[in-house]
Amino acid sequence: MIDIYQDVFDKTYQTILVALENRSKKADFSIQNIKGELLSFYRYDGLDWTGRGETKQAENDGAILAYEVFIERYEKEHSTNN
Repeated sequence: MIDIYQDVFDKTYQTILVALENRSKKADFSIQNIKGELLSFYRYDGLDWTGRGETKQAENDGAILAYEVFIERYEKEHSTNN
């Protein structure tokens, strides 16, 4: 049996991580914008008082992890280059 949560989580995580990596290569990239977007995902996650369902929760969880991982990698890479 396929675990729907894990499948959606993994696809969302990979898709967003690749998108963030691509965005970071553009001249107008700002890590502060990325951090702001992550805060929006945190807020959205906290607004689940009516229940959003397993699939939507998996998408949000995958997105949050992708943003957290990207920010950590980006800051580590750029702190050693300065």
